[in-house]
Amino acid sequence: MDNTSIPWWMRIRTHVLLFGLAMSIFPLFILSNLSFNTVKQYMLNSIWEQNFEGVSVLADEVQEVFKNIENNLSYISVANGDALLGDDENKRQLVFKTLLDQEPFVEEIRVADKNLTVLDKIPWGNTAESDLFIPSHQSIFLSKVIFAETGDPKMYVTTAIPDPNTGERIGYFQVKIDLNSIIDNFTGHRLSKEGNLYFIDKSGNLIGHTEYSRVLDREDFRGNPAVQNFLEGNEYSQGTEYKNSEGTNVIGWFAKVGNPDWGVFIEQTTREAYQPIYSFTLKLLIIAILIMIIGSLLSIIFGLKLVQPLENLEGQVKKIISTGDIQEEIPIESWDEIGRLVQSFNQLLFLLDETNENLKNEKELLRIVVDGIGAGMVLLDEERNIVWWNSIFARWFGDKLTDLPWKLSLEKDRVFTVNVNGEHRHMRQILYELTPDKSNNAAYLLLLEDVTQQTEMEARMIESDKMATVGLLASGVAHEINNPLAIVAAHSEDLLDRLKEEDQSLEQDEIKAGLNIVLEQVIRCKQIISRLLGLARKSHDNDYVDIGQSSAQVLELLKHRAKQKNIKIVSQIDAGLFVLGNESEWQQVVLNIVTNALDASNAGGTLEVAAGRDDNNNEEIHFSVHDYGQGIPEKYLKKLFVPFFTTKPVGQGTGLGLFISYSIVQKMQGKLFIDSTEGKGTIVDITLPSYKVGA
Repeated sequence: MDNTSIPWWMRIRTHVLLFGLAMSIFPLFILSNLSFNTVKQYMLNSIWEQNFEGVSVLADEVQEVFKNIENNLSYISVANGDALLGDDENKRQLVFKTLLDQEPFVEEIRVADKNLTVLDKIPWGNTAESDLFIPSHQSIFLSKVIFAETGDPKMYVTTAIPDPNTGERIGYFQVKIDLNSIIDNFTGHRLSKEGNLYFIDKSGNLIGHTEYSRVLDREDFRGNPAVQNFLEGNEYSQGTEYKNSEGTNVIGWFAKVGNPDWGVFIEQTTREAYQPIYSFTLKLLIIAILIMIIGSLLSIIFGLKLVQPLENLEGQVKKIISTGDIQEEIPIESWDEIGRLVQSFNQLLFLLDETNENLKNEKELLRIVVDGIGAGMVLLDEERNIVWWNSIFARWFGDKLTDLPWKLSLEKDRVFTVNVNGEHRHMRQILYELTPDKSNNAAYLLLLEDVTQQTEMEARMIESDKMATVGLLASGVAHEINNPLAIVAAHSEDLLDRLKEEDQSLEQDEIKAGLNIVLEQVIRCKQIISRLLGLARKSHDNDYVDIGQSSAQVLELLKHRAKQKNIKIVSQIDAGLFVLGNESEWQQVVLNIVTNALDASNAGGTLEVAAGRDDNNNEEIHFSVHDYGQGIPEKYLKKLFVPFFTTKPVGQGTGLGLFISYSIVQKMQGKLFIDSTEGKGTIVDITLPSYKVGA
């Protein structure tokens, strides 16, 4: 594969360049972003704090104006009470003129006695005397904002005139203030080019605005979030971002005046408020781009310088691959890290050459070993397809591996019969699971071993042991047959004697009864012989076996032997206990185990035989034989399944019974356990998989 066939995104040159660009851009981006956020937050806080400080100062200044008005009225009402309520009109007019000169915001003055009767006012007009509102518990009072017919906001300030001697109220002094002239002093100068300054009273009325026409139009500002905040009783707002009634994004601040109960509001468009931040962002972006360009250029230059030696190394390696000469060395151009990499690669080539030679030798040795063990080997993938086989497997089954003469199975251990080159051979299959790195690798190793001689030998051994056991039973069977034969002989002799004597009393019914007895005893003899022949016959086929019924037949054959030793056999065998196996072989297992138990039991003892399904696992069947005899010494327990080992005297046992029984149980996919205590007896327990009838 040359450079032209490698996609650009997979080339190391691209990786180095991208890494250099990334290391130039990302750290700078992170630092710039961190610096920008820090400065932005600082500038935001500065802008918001500055405007909040401005609106707070305005609120204090408005409150100071009204405080001065209240102080002047209070001073005049105390110092000039007699002149205001006296009969001298000139003195009263002089007081009015003095107040008008001091307070340019006052546009109307009235004086009333304690009964609220107006004594004098400036100017004289049609103002209703009912506007003179005097609370009973305050010495000075600010009225609510009222609007004239022109839309201008007005307010009344009323103070009580006290008696110099008693301090009681003897009259009232009231002025009407033009709020526009007061508020205009504050709204006349803007805090920003695009900002607005306005005043809202506690009722939500607009009483002052940078654009006074909006006051005259009685514009409703109650939907403004900042105004809602104020009307809900909040004292101030350090900044709230929202859309105003024109749909412009603004930031609003407000502060409560206190007395009067107004709110001073400042609104500034976000565009103007954040203009310093936008300017800072633009400058920072320009600087960052310049730094990124410089860093990228440097990364490209140094990246190309780094990649060039690597590309030279790649070319040398391709040359070695094309020629196949791994003994050739790559020239070292420099003694930096890349030069040391080339040196290490040369050493690797040398080791690779040695390893290649060793692998060839080991491969040949492995072939000799695999062929020498005499077993067929097959590798299978996950789909059970053959991916490799050795020469022995090919010699057995030829090259037609897709049409094997036996069914390919994933059983871990099984023995089956197959036709090999015209001969019936017994094969043992052993399966090993592998752990492939990839799905197309081998997943299983199948090992086939020719066990024909071993299988035939085991079969002959089982048959020999069976015949030896049958021989031991022959005497007992003879005794069993002798009894019914004696009965047959007696009845036959009696009938013959009576027929010879021509006994006239002999009836046909008596003859039939005698012959029936003879027939019953003959059938009994036939059954005994049939059981013995059934045990002795050869059987090679596996089928579903009712081990309860088969075991009961064996126990019938052993009755006479148990009777001879005065041993009672107690059996508790459930019905319908089906297993998969050979009935004759299973009867041999029962015969071997029960015979051993009878030999180990003492005269007058009891032998317990039980068979049934496991209560905890209904898919298992347990068959157990429990004797209370002499038991097995602990030192012999490990040798019980060794061929030809026996604890019986010479001539009384072959030592093959338990070994053969164990082999048969294993073939039936079962387990055999022996638990024995010397002097207390032995328990033999067999566990077999259960099957349903007709399964």
